[in-house]
Amino acid sequence: MDYLVLGRTLLQQGQSHQALQHFLDGLALAQSEQSNEAAYWLAIADIVHDSGQFERALSLHQHALALADSAAQSCSAYLGLAADLWAMGQETVAYPLQAQALAFPALQDDAILLVQSARLYQLQQQWPAALAQLERAARQVADSDSLVLHWSILSLYLRINAPLDLPAAIDRASAALSHAGSSDLRGLLLIKLAQASQACQQYTAAVDFYQAAMRHSAQHKKPQRPRRLRDVEFKLQQTTSDIEIDLLRLKNAQQDEQVRWLESATYRDAVTGLHNLRYLEARWPTLLAQAIDQPSLCVLHLGVDQSTYLREVMGEAKSNDCSVRITRVLQDALPEGTELIAGGQLVFKLILPNSSADLANALIEQIQQQIAQLDFSDLPEALTLSMGGTIYQQGDTVDVLQLRADLALYLAMRHGAGAVVWEMAA
Repeated sequence: MDYLVLGRTLLQQGQSHQALQHFLDGLALAQSEQSNEAAYWLAIADIVHDSGQFERALSLHQHALALADSAAQSCSAYLGLAADLWAMGQETVAYPLQAQALAFPALQDDAILLVQSARLYQLQQQWPAALAQLERAARQVADSDSLVLHWSILSLYLRINAPLDLPAAIDRASAALSHAGSSDLRGLLLIKLAQASQACQQYTAAVDFYQAAMRHSAQHKKPQRPRRLRDVEFKLQQTTSDIEIDLLRLKNAQQDEQVRWLESATYRDAVTGLHNLRYLEARWPTLLAQAIDQPSLCVLHLGVDQSTYLREVMGEAKSNDCSVRITRVLQDALPEGTELIAGGQLVFKLILPNSSADLANALIEQIQQQIAQLDFSDLPEALTLSMGGTIYQQGDTVDVLQLRADLALYLAMRHGAGAVVWEMAA
């Protein structure tokens, strides 16, 4: 028995609990045969994600990535990780993983991967992109296995209010409906078809679909069980699923290290790869303690004078390119031990332990010279950095230090391109 194929078929028919059981059975068999487990972990992780358990899904997707032995499995893992992180509010970390997944050529010819990418686009509220992926996936699977896809496609058409293309989607879903049999999914698809027909002002068809949905409901109404029994069964089912997943997680200690790697990635800027403000916030207690022992901490804030023009006129791609090129100059120029931070919006922060204003000024001159040598001939004027700095004074807090550096940078950018201003405690 191919547990993976059967489980995926059940998923496409809307029977996620039965599908999960087949994936678990298949995983147990793969472990006993010492064959590759990645496909089962990926399928289980997606079900866990869809149930709203994003942190658990993240762990499972990361473990699956470590076991992946094909491009399709790696692509699936990256898509899953990106969706988990996006759902957890970690958009900055999710974007690079999504980009890695979209770079796989196998994506456009694999219905499963297309559905995963559509899920991610929906999380990002990119409805047209999600719709395109689902429609491509629907063309690659048999009508009998496409019912969930057609339900999702119609839902997206209704969400984005695209009546011109909706009739064709209704026709495709109606054709697939003949393969739905007597499953519960048939009734759901009939209702969605009725709603879609109504949106297209095809009122006769809408009435027909609504009536068919009511007949289906009447014919397949299940006998009502006592409420107490239903509650007991639900709790038993929920507990059993939780135990199964927890046992599987305990068998795979590798995932802990991989999750820690992902957490560390949240300390990096997606464009430059530099440490970000979140990292700096975590580092400040140590930096301030060192400054108290040896009062010689210098804080420099650097801003691109042409930042507004770059972002609003030249666009994001050019702005990002400038950020990366400036980053390289700073990395080459800075002495060991310097904290170089991406502050966002073409702003950089330098924390220089054991440094005086004189040493910092020498470094500033070196940086300005190297920036001036960069080729930005496509800009209307040379790219320049203005800088604002301050030196730690006894009793300074982190907020006071950063406020003085911010004020110095503000004054520098008002003075003119490439200006340097030092703001010292009164």
